[in-house]
Amino acid sequence: MKIVRRLLPFIVIAAAALVLLYVPEIGPERYTDLATYFRMERSRQAFSGYVVAAVSSGAVMYVDGFGFDGEGRILDEHSPVLIGSPSKTMTACAALVLAREGRLDLDKPVAAYLPWFGFAEGAGKDVTTRHLLSESSGVSDASFDDIHESAADLEAAVRSLSQARKVAAPGSSFHYINAGYQAVGLVMEKVARDSYANILRKRIFAPLGMTESTANPQELGKALNWGNGSFFGAPLPRPVALRPFGGPSGYVASTASDLGTYLAFLVAPEKQRHPPLPARSVRLLFRPLEPNINFGYGWFLGTENGRLSAFHDGSVDGFSSRFVVWPDQRAAIAVVATQSSLLQSLISLPALTDGARRIMLEGSAPRPFPLMRLYILLAVIAAVHLLVLAIQTGSALSWAKEVKGQSEAKGVPGPIRFARFRAVLGIPMRICLVLVAPAALGYAFARTITWKVAFALEPGVMSWFVSACFFGLLRNTARLAWLRGAPLPPAGR
Repeated sequence: MKIVRRLLPFIVIAAAALVLLYVPEIGPERYTDLATYFRMERSRQAFSGYVVAAVSSGAVMYVDGFGFDGEGRILDEHSPVLIGSPSKTMTACAALVLAREGRLDLDKPVAAYLPWFGFAEGAGKDVTTRHLLSESSGVSDASFDDIHESAADLEAAVRSLSQARKVAAPGSSFHYINAGYQAVGLVMEKVARDSYANILRKRIFAPLGMTESTANPQELGKALNWGNGSFFGAPLPRPVALRPFGGPSGYVASTASDLGTYLAFLVAPEKQRHPPLPARSVRLLFRPLEPNINFGYGWFLGTENGRLSAFHDGSVDGFSSRFVVWPDQRAAIAVVATQSSLLQSLISLPALTDGARRIMLEGSAPRPFPLMRLYILLAVIAAVHLLVLAIQTGSALSWAKEVKGQSEAKGVPGPIRFARFRAVLGIPMRICLVLVAPAALGYAFARTITWKVAFALEPGVMSWFVSACFFGLLRNTARLAWLRGAPLPPAGR
């Protein structure tokens, strides 16, 4: 009976896994059109909603919205969403426009435009705008927290870089940092003598007819709806925390309709009436800015089936996104979800964009892995784990009596000593886990992560982790309390 009790949690988890594995799937095994694909996959991938823009053969092929935002509003192709880090691609594009106008020299030190610019210990004076655009400035958000929520404006955010320590020579290696693109935005403001929002509006949005896009914080506050976090796949409404300095790095708002226009310009600029850049300059956007660094003007560069591909994804305030462009095939896809979670960003969004590519370029795509089922399984595991810990805490007295009984029956102090050792060891171990968890996540993802950021990325899993540490600590403390003062039988009775 005791063995059955110990195995019961594993039996429950195994049964849940089997049910999730064999319950019939929804939707076709292969998709042949984008509308069905995105409609069916929204629930399978645990998204509350998303907007989609797809471009094929250099023309907008499909735009639409599915599901709802954090306030329960139905999404369509005109629903405003925060696109996150793909905003950097627009910042970089506008920087190239300013360079073509002769206002901005990408290879001149940033300090020529911002005399006070620099990093800790006097470093950074030789950093150029090209270095910032290519994420090779020599500082990294792995060692510098560049969220700086207290910054009052763009200049204050960029000035915070004076605390960032140099980790590499400029132009030598890739180190992602949002504040670098905020510095690009500030340089653009200085040379254009205009706000970043107006620079984008005049040089990108207006020429392309993107009337539903903005980087103006005041306009964002009126236009944007709430996004969602994800608690094991269930949406958790999250308000947008507008940051006045965030536009260049991640706070552009747009719609599926406008994003389709933007992507069409990137793959077929010659088809636009008033393209912000000529075709030969657009091609530069998808070439490395620095040798041996596969990062272009805001785009991560790679190859798929031997052909050039460029992508950028992001996650901010309840929104997550992934933009992918295949310049040689004149195709592109953008998915912006009104929900953000680490697992959705790592698994679902790449799967969705890859499936869309297959449908557009190959005619069909297989059904991707259903993240919702993984979330359900994780929720079952978390519930069973926490229930077991709670039961063990409540039965600490009977456990202590059992240990004492074993010790007395054997006539040796071993069982009590070993039980005390395990209980004592478990207390600092769990405290250490809580203390080092953000640093461990930061090391894994090469960026500075605080508990606030960790909970924003995956609130369900992080709540499980913290609760498990707390209940484990409580259980061990209760066991020690009941074992305290227990007499140790003399060895070899």
